[in-house]
Amino acid sequence: MTNGEFCGTVNCVMSSLYRTYRPTKFSEVVGQDHLITAITNSLTNNSVGHAYLFSGPRGTGKTSLARLLARAVNCQNRSKAGEPCGQCEICLQFDNGQLLDVIEIDAASNNGVDDIRELREKVGFAPSSAKYKVYIIDEVHMLSTSAFNALLKTLEEPPAHVIFILATTELQKVPVTIVSRCQRYQFHRASPEALLGVLKAIAKQEKITLDDEGLNLITRRAEGSFRDALTLLGSLSGAADLNAGAVRVLLGLPPGETVAALKIALITGDQTAVKRLLTEALATGSDLAVLVKAVADELREELLGASDPAALGQTADLLEMLLATLARARVSADPTALLVARLLQQSGKLQTPNPKSQTNSNTEIPITKTGVAEKAEDAPFDQAQGKPTPMDIQKPAEETPVAVDAVTESPKAAAPPTDSGDFWPRFIAEVKNHNHALYAVVRAAELAELTDDKLIIAVKFKFYADRLGEIKNRKLLEKVAETVAGKPLVLDSVVKTELSIPVKSEDDLMEAVVDVFELEEVK
Repeated sequence: MTNGEFCGTVNCVMSSLYRTYRPTKFSEVVGQDHLITAITNSLTNNSVGHAYLFSGPRGTGKTSLARLLARAVNCQNRSKAGEPCGQCEICLQFDNGQLLDVIEIDAASNNGVDDIRELREKVGFAPSSAKYKVYIIDEVHMLSTSAFNALLKTLEEPPAHVIFILATTELQKVPVTIVSRCQRYQFHRASPEALLGVLKAIAKQEKITLDDEGLNLITRRAEGSFRDALTLLGSLSGAADLNAGAVRVLLGLPPGETVAALKIALITGDQTAVKRLLTEALATGSDLAVLVKAVADELREELLGASDPAALGQTADLLEMLLATLARARVSADPTALLVARLLQQSGKLQTPNPKSQTNSNTEIPITKTGVAEKAEDAPFDQAQGKPTPMDIQKPAEETPVAVDAVTESPKAAAPPTDSGDFWPRFIAEVKNHNHALYAVVRAAELAELTDDKLIIAVKFKFYADRLGEIKNRKLLEKVAETVAGKPLVLDSVVKTELSIPVKSEDDLMEAVVDVFELEEVK
């Protein structure tokens, strides 16, 4: 690592730590050992490819490794381990930004077909001083379809002196025809331990006094990105008495006790506490999105370490709700109001009803938080008609348990629907009581076929079909279908691209799931 004192001022050094400490050797790259081994082996064996594709999350070193590779393939005195020497004329020109044969292109601002045609015209010219002419195309997924087609021809028949290195954070947007012509390398997020080690070393070298708890806060906020971690560390330059509390204030992070209290209030359904905590956060000028994200991070850690299946499901459902709400808030006209409304709504749903109600019967039926009987056998029984009554799927959670006379027998299932037109709305409503994310998917679908033993759902995207086909989701949907239909049904799904997605109410906050899926879906 270099110390970056060439900037001339402390502020310059501190404000660009990620540039100052950009790796100059393969041995300095942290957290991507699986890639470094493969690349250095190819350099050692002189088996360099003509096109590489680096993909992975932001800030994990894609561009840095691309520059290292461009430097190493042209180094005049490369070591046996594949490391550039750093002293030859090519290395010095590279360090000073004077090597004309390494061309970096930002596809986000140069994504047209004319830009790629200009590139194709220039690749035929021999390098000016280096062995290879290396093109580094960052955020390559931003290229237009026409630009990708133009690039494809060059990748198919590249000149021997040209190497392409493509970098992207969204591999799914890169055409398969491009991917198939490149050596693909997948970058990983840095582990917390690796990030913490780098931060400690740099903080010591830059004389930043920061305790372990403060460094851990930066590590968690960076979410596996080296660049984000060093940027956050650089933003603390010049601050005195740095500790965890000071780091929270400087980085705009909510107090740890507020995060813990809000998490507990949401889990227990304490709507009063949720309202109080949100009010206090707004009064102090806190960003509710940051607070909710912090709670989501805590839940994620609990989810990974949970051993109790019951707690696992509850935590997962709450985490799913928070992430879906955050996604919707990013495109909302009033994200703060949306977050407040959704959190209060969620805590209200989780309020535990009165566990017992006194009637003339000693037999009671437990009711879940959604207000639906836990078992089909426990559904309310209509003595006058001598048959079970349909379950009231819209029953609010606050209603007390339903008592049943101990003499009567429990029904086996709810009354079956009279036809498929009756089944589908009841099925959708019942799914909503069990899983909001699946409700958002089936609400955007339609009933394709309903037979004596099969339920076929038509969806617009393959992504939806894959989600419905997951074992956990399929079992839940088949259980709901059996409850509504009064008989076992096997679930299947088909993709109908011409299917129109209905949008019934902007007040349905969980429709955020549909919005997010639709935006990210690759047709």
